[in-house]
Amino acid sequence: MKNILLLQTDRIKKTKEIADLFTRLNTNNNKVSSAYLLDISGIEKNRPTLSLHQYTHRWFDTIVDAGCHHIGDVVDSILAGANIVVIRPDLWEEPDFRSIRDISQTHIYIWYDPLKKNNENTKSPLLTSEPDGIIFYADHLEAPLSFDIREKLKTMISIHGTKNVFVFDSLKKHEKEWNQYGMNTLIVDKKKIEESL
Repeated sequence: MKNILLLQTDRIKKTKEIADLFTRLNTNNNKVSSAYLLDISGIEKNRPTLSLHQYTHRWFDTIVDAGCHHIGDVVDSILAGANIVVIRPDLWEEPDFRSIRDISQTHIYIWYDPLKKNNENTKSPLLTSEPDGIIFYADHLEAPLSFDIREKLKTMISIHGTKNVFVFDSLKKHEKEWNQYGMNTLIVDKKKIEESL
């Protein structure tokens, strides 16, 4: 299973930490080439730390979750080097994101929280705007996964395939269960990645 490094912007004190982390995680036969940049300032205050996005992109392929509200926010993330931009349905203020396709080939993934009511309808405008994939948020889910959650995961897999559903399980609480569904990619906290090296 591929692990994507979770980097929370509010926990990074100096940009050099990113370069040092890249070096630590890519020694010997180990290879961690992707980072999920969880931009807390962008999500909570609509003020993304774009300079940190740029610096992170120097070392890792980046998945940027910066709380985009409009197409302009997505463009800012793309210009800062994002390989994948995450859109959160509860923050997005436009009917869909198809116009992004006119200006960029950057992949668009949708944040999916299986416990949120607005995600109940798998035919919602954002999910049917043909995203390239889904970030399936699982940090807050009980172990073992309930029948309802397993069914929602199966639905996402049937629509997007296991290759395009990334599970946000930062502490690897459900790792064995993800393997049962053939999941390929986990977004994991740096401590959990370092423990497995």
